[in-house]
Formats: sequence, structure tokens, C-alpha cells
Amino acid sequence: MADALVAGSFLSAFLQVLFDRMATPEFVNLFRNRKADDDLLKKLKSELRTVGAVLDDAENKEIRNQYVKDWLEELHDTFYQAEDLLDRINTEALRIKVETEYQSSTSTCTSSGDEFLRRITPVIETIVERLVGYNKQIIPLGLQVLHSRIQSHQKFETPLVDETTFFGRDADKENIIQMLLSEDADTDNFTVIPIVGLGGLGKTTLAQMVYKDSRVTESFPTRAWVFVSEEYDTTTITKEILRQLGISFGESDNLFSLQVKLRGGLTKKKFLLVLDDVWNSNYNEWDNLRTPFKCGSRGSKIIVTTRDQNVARMMAKERSIHYLDYMQEEDCRSLFKKHAFENRDANENAELESIGNEIVEKCGGLPLAVKTVAGVLRSKTTPEEWKEISISEEWTQMDNPNGPLPALRLSYIHLPSHLKRCFAYCAVFPKDYQFRKEEIIQLWQANDLLGYPGENKRNKYEGEKCFHELRMRSLFDQSTDFSMHDLMNDLARSVFGKYCLRLEDHQQGDATISSARHFSYHPSDYDTFHKLNLWRENKNIRTFLPLRMGQDWDNTGLLSNKFLEDTLPQFISLRFLSLSCYRNIVKLPNSYSGLKQLRFLNLSSTGIKELPEWICSFYNLQTLLLSNCEELEELPEDLGKLINLCCLDISGTPLKKMPPQMDKLENLQVLTAFVIGKDSDSTIKELGKLPMLRGKLMLSGLENVSSGRDASMANMEGKEHLDELTLEWNGAINDSQVVRDVFDNLQPHSSIKHLNIIGYGGTTFPNWLGNPSLSRLESLSLSNCENCFSLPALGLLQSLQSLEIVGMSYILDLAENFYGDISVTKPFPSLKKLRIEKLPEWEKWHIPEGEIFNRLEEFRIIDCPKLIGELPRQLSSLQSLEISGCDNLVHPSGRLSIFNGEIRQNFSSLRELKISALKNLKELPLQLNQSSKLEKLRVDDCGSLSPSHMSRPPASLKSLKYKRFCNLELESSSGEDGGTLEYLTLTNCDFVKVKVEWLASFPMLQHLRIINSKSIEMLSVPATPAPGIGNQSGSVMPSLHYLQIFGCDDLIMSFPEGGLAAPNLTMICIANCEKLTFLPESLLPSLQTLHIHNCPEIDGFPEGGLPSSLQKLSIDNCKTLMSRRRGWGLEKLPSLTHLTIEGPYDEVESFPEEDWLLPCTLQDITLHRFYNLKVLNYSSLRHFTSLQWLDIRCCPGLLSLPKEGLPASLTALEIYNCEQLGPRLEWEKGQDWTKVAHLPYLIVDHELVP
Repeated sequence: MADALVAGSFLSAFLQVLFDRMATPEFVNLFRNRKADDDLLKKLKSELRTVGAVLDDAENKEIRNQYVKDWLEELHDTFYQAEDLLDRINTEALRIKVETEYQSSTSTCTSSGDEFLRRITPVIETIVERLVGYNKQIIPLGLQVLHSRIQSHQKFETPLVDETTFFGRDADKENIIQMLLSEDADTDNFTVIPIVGLGGLGKTTLAQMVYKDSRVTESFPTRAWVFVSEEYDTTTITKEILRQLGISFGESDNLFSLQVKLRGGLTKKKFLLVLDDVWNSNYNEWDNLRTPFKCGSRGSKIIVTTRDQNVARMMAKERSIHYLDYMQEEDCRSLFKKHAFENRDANENAELESIGNEIVEKCGGLPLAVKTVAGVLRSKTTPEEWKEISISEEWTQMDNPNGPLPALRLSYIHLPSHLKRCFAYCAVFPKDYQFRKEEIIQLWQANDLLGYPGENKRNKYEGEKCFHELRMRSLFDQSTDFSMHDLMNDLARSVFGKYCLRLEDHQQGDATISSARHFSYHPSDYDTFHKLNLWRENKNIRTFLPLRMGQDWDNTGLLSNKFLEDTLPQFISLRFLSLSCYRNIVKLPNSYSGLKQLRFLNLSSTGIKELPEWICSFYNLQTLLLSNCEELEELPEDLGKLINLCCLDISGTPLKKMPPQMDKLENLQVLTAFVIGKDSDSTIKELGKLPMLRGKLMLSGLENVSSGRDASMANMEGKEHLDELTLEWNGAINDSQVVRDVFDNLQPHSSIKHLNIIGYGGTTFPNWLGNPSLSRLESLSLSNCENCFSLPALGLLQSLQSLEIVGMSYILDLAENFYGDISVTKPFPSLKKLRIEKLPEWEKWHIPEGEIFNRLEEFRIIDCPKLIGELPRQLSSLQSLEISGCDNLVHPSGRLSIFNGEIRQNFSSLRELKISALKNLKELPLQLNQSSKLEKLRVDDCGSLSPSHMSRPPASLKSLKYKRFCNLELESSSGEDGGTLEYLTLTNCDFVKVKVEWLASFPMLQHLRIINSKSIEMLSVPATPAPGIGNQSGSVMPSLHYLQIFGCDDLIMSFPEGGLAAPNLTMICIANCEKLTFLPESLLPSLQTLHIHNCPEIDGFPEGGLPSSLQKLSIDNCKTLMSRRRGWGLEKLPSLTHLTIEGPYDEVESFPEEDWLLPCTLQDITLHRFYNLKVLNYSSLRHFTSLQWLDIRCCPGLLSLPKEGLPASLTALEIYNCEQLGPRLEWEKGQDWTKVAHLPYLIVDHELVP
């Protein structure tokens, strides 16, 4: 017989899972003493063994033999059906086991088991018949039994591959860097540098090496990296660039608004943008995307990686294109040795090296192929094993342009069978999806790729081992999170794509929908019935996976109630169900009680108010995520029945107590919180029976623990896998000795990394808290421990990086005992962050000689009013400093004592400084002006500070905030350069005068905000500046693009004649300025967004009208302005797309009114609080041929929609609190339903319809 060339077939691992199902004690007990059923079960096992014997050979031959391929696919489907069947049997067996433990009599359970087996027998017989049929085809197909010499569970003990190792591309890297550093630029201020080459040549890796080079990071402080891929979408790319730059954009999907923000973020900045993996060669789309890039400084660059020369030539000039060639063979050999001979000397085995050279030659100069096949060989030690790879028939597939690279396919073929399933499952992810290790392990676990739920103990670390092995073989890439190379993704899809449906893959047809078992999609703000219901006929779905990426993890949306209540419950085979961040979910329908196979349920960040008791019958459930469910106050009483539960996340959920019998959850590994309720049936002692807890744990309600003995029984010191522990006391303390005893007995294991103590009511801390045995402790927070009068020797904690001491009323000093014995050990050698806050009686701080805090990066001292004397100095690593409410730290001369010394020496790295509530402070150190690194300065409530110090901030600043100042004058000498300031905020500053010269000294100013201030004279600047003011173009504020004036109730402003001298201003927001009567005579030519909220005295727009560039207009509670709406002249605005008008208004009965002319370009109209609105005027609405979104709220008089319907262009209608209209839009029943049935989005009272 031939030997197998593979490490084990894909279906072999599947087959093993089926046998594992039938071997569980519960399964065996169910069939005991039932001979007929037991004989049928033996027949099933026999047929499975027969077919399993030829699986390796079948998978070898499927590439060349279509009949074998079809046979395997049909067999795979039958295996799925067999697994579903065995899961049902095992679930029934688990039910009997659990119920037996909860009931005194088992007769009911036994009877139920008999009835269940009678119903299930015909299903078993059907599957056996199918297997018999497949086995009859073995000989005709020429399949035979292979003997594999390769173990299916190979282990790797070597460390992760060093991805920073770079071979053979030094010249390419230097060439690109030189182009980047060149000041040459195209006429648009930026140059595009495409890197062109085949897939697998290392274009992305090369771009990463360039991107991370220190010369590049210094030259381009503004940088962003965006993966584009085949699904080219200008809006999505723009949003991702904004995310990378840290620019917020809310929930907007309007491209123009997004580009306005991006333009503001790039204006006058030298930026570097990487567009990775671009396929789209449509010039119009590229031209649309690049519009905001033109605002950057000259010398800005864009790197593009692409396989298509046409893309490169469309985006860049030929001289800027870098063509990436195949890697030289010698460099390929070096790369191969790095990955194949990890921790081994290639020279020790000349035969292996020779075979390796043959393999490298076959890789054809493709680094990805070299690295991947080397990953396969790392675990193989004999020449015979290497030779099998070298002579594999897979290399003959090199000419197949549609298949995965042979080296990649070889890497898959030589995976152990259990890893094949884990890798193939990744086909559910789109290309370049950034996934977390925990996420993919949970998915594997939920789909039983790591073992059956009852094997939690044995498979405790199986997921991490599998992940590590795939990572070792270079099948996963790592940056912050993990991803797969797009060719690896193609490989996974070639293997398993039939069973994975990704909603956004438009090329997939009905065949894939009907065969899919795993479903993923990108959630949006509104996930409708029409969007998700395409697979309603497929009842075999096992995975329902919304793919939330980046900042989307925290964004909430709406999910169709009809889909939620009618469609989802039909998928009784569901293993993985994630409904997180859908805020309209407030309860689980009773129809969900049939989802007995669930292993994973995520309800985090939903509006769920209670969990039904029937959820305790989900005996297979392994993971239950309930974090940030702010309405959920208790868990079901019988939660202890979930005997397979290994993860329960209730962080951020306001539970009052825990359910009883939590100690029955013996498989629990993650429990984020345990609430000890008053007079609760669940006590802290139950934690003692949960030894495997890991990660984070918060113990709250500790005031309800009755004794130290109870605390000791929790055995916290034995939980060695916990990383973070929070101990919280919430209520009044009756017995301080009991509190001390409880704390004494909650000592964690010495491996703890993060410890938080909140509300401890004792007078002293336990001895273990400052014990050097806590050698791994990295962060410690002591908060609101009001009665403690001393601190332990925290300086002895050698690994401590972050220390917070907050809310301790009886601390008088920090003396020598705070540091420990400094003659033996240097105190706080690792401390980087120190926060001391609300120590009202603290007077003295003893600071030993020497560099005690020389690694400190963040230092905050807040509300310590009696503290006097010196603070630590020589803080050469300090980057952020905050001093607030510590008036005694101000020297009689008016200076802060911490700044008595050489600023350059002591604060050479300072980037952020916040000073507040120092009433005696008269001056800031002038040496700060010499600091080249200080970027953020906030000064708050320092009323004695000299105006000269306020007017002359350090030139290196980018952000400046002044708060709570009166009678402030900001002025500077004519022509004085204020440096690089970009953000200026004045809050609660009354009677402030800002001179034009001062504003003119900040040519880079982009954002100007005035909040809750009175009598601001700061916009009285001439339209044509005086000589010496402003830049060469005559603009006082040439870079300003955002102006906000908020909450200035008494503000009466006189705008300059002729308008504002800020030609690039794109957004103005004016709110809560009740005495403001008019806007500038002429608004700015670049203005795109204008918000006016709660300004009742503004009586109109300028005589010249609003600028033609305006795209978004929002008017809220401006009664005088609204009364003159017919003269707004909006019909003259060719770019206006968004119009929002909010009341309350009583005079409008019809919208739009016949004599109120609006432009046909409107795409989005929002009307709020039009209390007498009765009619939507179709004769005017029909002219809005571009209208897409109509939002009507709090219009109780609106009776119905127009009888003619709504504009044909409309895609979304949102109605809220419109008592008469809302019921008319009820799905399929409402009187106006036919008028809206075609709309993709219909939202009524925050609910999607249907």
C-alpha cells in the first residue's frame, strides 16, 4: 500500500468529532440496555470507519478526479447531517444528566429518553443507508487505504517567527524611501508611488518596512494605512483614512461630509498614505477619492500596492512606479533557512539543505511561497519527509492561474487534519479582516473544531495551541491584531468556500446560499429584513457572525425585529450567534428556546432586560457574553445547569447578585464579575470550586461577606491564571475588623498583573499588598479607601508600571516606608504612570535622593490642597504632567515649585501639560517656550496668571485650551509667529478680548471653539487685514476650517464688514447664543456646513445669501429665522444636499410649502417638532429627484403619507413619535404600507420595519 502524502484528510478530523460524540458517558448511558438501538449505532460506527479509511486517498485524488471530488462533497454534507443528529442525541443525554441532578426522581427523564430515541431512530437509519451507498462507490472510484507516516497532531515548541526579518529587498526599500523623502511633488501637492508586482512577491511587506522606517516616521508625522482590496468603495476608504488619522466623523456615510473632515485633517500637513492592494482602475473613482489629498503640504506622498500595471499608470506617472521583481534565489534561500531551520543549523544536515534548495527553486522567487513551504518543513526532520514535499504533484499546478500557489496548497495539505478544519473555517472572514486571537478561538470552539463541549477540561488550551501552530506556519499575519494574506484567504475559500457565505461577496450565487453553514456580514446602522433574509430557506446555518471591525466594535445599530423573531429561530443548528450592539434587542423571543445546539451567544451592548429561564436548558452553551447590558440586573436562577459554560462576561452590567449554585459551573474559565448580594443565596465561597478562572475578575459587594473565613474559601491565592483582580466594597462598613479579615484572605496569586482596590473601609492595608512576592504586578489602583492612614511599601513592587492613589482622606504624608528599604532595592524601578488624587489632608512628600522616578511618563497630582514643598524632579522621561487643585505647591513668587530648576534637563520629553485650579499661580515658566516637544497645554481656573503668559504660549504647541478666565486680553506683537498651533478652545471665559494680531500669529490654526463664554470680542477682525497682519494672501486665519460658538447666552457679536478673513473655513456651528441677532454680512466662499441651534434672535441670512458651496444646513429652534424662511434663498444653492430643521414650530402645516422654494439637489431632509404639520405636499416633494433619506420626528398632527406616495429616489424613511402616522406604516397591515413597502429602510419609533 502507498504511503499518504498528507498529514490527515480534512474530513478525518470531522470523522473523529463524530466518534467523540458517540463516546461521551452521557451518550453511552442513553443507549445502555436498548439492544436494537445499540445495534443500529454499531452499524453507524462501522460504516463511518469504512469510509474514513479511504479519506486520505480521496483528498489526494480530488484535484485530478471530478468524480472523487463530487463523492467527497456529498460525503461532507452527510457528515454534517450525522453531526447534527449526534448533537441532538448528546443534547438529550445532557438534559437527562442535568435534570437528574436537579430532581429526586428520574422516571420522567427515562421515559422522555425512550420517546426521544423512538423519534430519532428513522433519522439514524437514513444516514446509515447513505453511508452504505458511499462505501459501495469506494472500489469503482479506485480509492484505497493509505498508511500515513505523519502524525496528525504535531507540536511546535519554537518561538514565533520574527516577521521583522527582511531579505533581499534592501535596494527596493532604499529606492522607495528616497522617492518619499524627495520634495518633488506633482501639481496636486502629493506624489503617488505605486509598488507593482505579482501576488506573493512581498509588496505589502516592503511597504510596511518603508512605513516603519525611522526616516519616514520623522518626515511624515501624519500617516495612515488603508487596505483597499477588490471591493473598492470611496466612502469606506475615506472613513478608514479618517479613523487612522484619529478624526471623528460620527455615523455619517455622506461622502462629501467625510471629505470635508478629511480635507480639514490634511490641510497644510505633510502626510503619507498607504493604499494597500488596489485593484480598481476606474479613473473617475480615483479622482473622486483623491480630492481631499490636494490640501496637504507639498511633498506629501501616497504609496499604492497593486498587481495591475494599469492601476499604477492611472494613479501615477511612470517615473514614480516601482516594479517589484522576483526575489533573487540566494535571498530566497536565506528566507527559507530562517523559517525552515528555526533553532537549527542548516549546515548540520547537508542533505536537507540540498533538498531545501530544490524546493526553493520551485517557489519561483515568490517570498510568500518560500516562507509558507518552509513553515511546513520546520516540523519535519528526515530527508524522506522533505523529499515527499519536493516531488509532490502539487508543483505541477504552478501554471493554473485560478488556483492557490502550489506552495500554499502544500502548506495546507501537510497540516494535521484538525488544523485543516481550523484553517479552512477562516474562509468566513473577508480579505484583510483584522481578527483577534480570542475571536477565532471562540468560533472554532463553538463549531466543535477543538473538541466536543463536554471536553472543556481536556481542551482547555487546545484553541491557543491550534492558533499558535497556524501562526508558526505563516498562515496568519500579525500587526496589532491578526489577518490572512489575501492568497491564504483564497486558499481557505478554495477548500471551504462552499460552506461559508459572506454577504458582501456579490459573486456568490444561490448554490452557495443553499449549501452554506456559516454566515458573516458587515453590520450597519440598520440591518434590515431584506438584507439578511436571503438565506431564509437554508435551515442548516451554524454560524451567524456580524463582523465588527476597528471602531465599529462599539457602534450600536438596529436589527430587523421580523428577522430576529421569525427567521433566526428557524436555524436550530446554530452553534454561534452574535447579536451584540443591536440596541433594539430587549428580550429573547420564546421561539429561541429551540436553539439547543448553541455554544456561543453574544448579547453584549444590547438593551436586553432579562434572560428567560429556558436559556438554562442550553446545555451545550460554552460562551455567554453579556457585557455592557445596562438594563440587565439579574441572571436566571438555574444558570448552574449550564455545566459546559466556560466563559461568562458580565462586565459593565449592573447585576445586584449572582444566581445560586454558581459552583456547579466547574468548567468556567472566564468570569468577569462576581457580585456578592445582601442576603443572597450565592456566596463568595462558591468561587473556591472554580479553580480554572483566568483573565479578569471583579468581586463587588464585598461589604456583604460575613467573615474572613468565607473569603478564604474563595481560594483567590490558588487562581494562578488570573491576570487582573478588582476588589470593590460598595456600602457602609459595620465592622472594620471583619473588613480587614476579608481583605487579608483575598490575597491573589503571585502571578497577578493588575490589581484594583475600590472602597476598602479598613484603616490599614494587608501586609501582602506591598510584598515583593507580587513580582509580576504591573498596575495598582487604590481608590476611595477613605479610612486608611498609611500606605504599604509599594516601592518594593519591582514590576509596577502604573500606580493610582485616589480618595484617601487620612493620609498625611508619604514617608520613607512608602518606598521600602532603598538601601537594598531601588524603589519604583519600572513606574511609568503615577496618579495621586483627592488626598485632602496630605501635607508632606518625602522624596529620597537620586533618580527615583526617572522612568515616569505620566504624572498627575489632583486636589491635594494642603501639599507643600517639592515634587519629584529630574523627570527626563515625563511626557504628560497634570497639576490641579494643589495651591500650596505654588511658590510665594507665583511659580510652581516643580518648575524650580532647569526645564530642558528635568522635563526634556514633556509633550502635554495641564494646570488647573491654582489661584495663586502668576506665571508659567518661560523656559516652556524653549521646549520643542510640548504639544498640548491646558490652563484652567488660574485667575492670577499674567496675561502676558496667556498670550505667548510655547511655539511648539498644537493644542491650547483656556478655561474659566475673566477679563482676559489675548494679544501679541505685530508679526510675531505663534508657531504650529492647530486647536484653540476658550471655555467659560467671560469678558475676553482677542486681538487680530494674536490670531494672525497662528497660521496653522484649524479648529477654534468658544464655549459657554460671555462678551467675546474676537471676531472683530477686518476682512482686509492691516499691513503686517496675516499671510501673503491677506487671510488672518488661512488654515481655519472649523468654528464653534456654543452656550454664549449673552453674546452680542459684531462681525467685520465684508465677512470673515478665513477663506478655508468649511464648518460653522453656533448654538445657544440667545442674544445673537445676525450672521456675518457675507459668509465664506468655502463654507460647506452651517449649524445654527437655539439662537432665537437671529433674523435672517446675509443679504448676499448663503454661499453656493454650502452642502449641509441645520436650523434648530431659531423662531425668528424660521419665520422668514421664504426668503432664505435655498433654491439658489446648487450643492445643498442635507437640510435639518428642528422646532418647536407651530405655524407650518404643510411641507414643503408652495412658496418656500427648496433645491432639487436635496438628498437628506430632517424635520423635528413641527407640531401642526398635517400634510406632506407631494406636488413639491416630487421635485426632489435626489432625495434618499426623509426623517420626520415629533409631528403628532401628521395624518398620512401623500396619496401619490413618496419620491421614487427615496431609500429610507424614519418616523418617530408621530402618533397618527406611525400605525399606518405597520408591516403589511398599515393603511400606508403599500407606499413604503419598496423602501430598503423603514424605521418607525426606533424599530426597523419589518
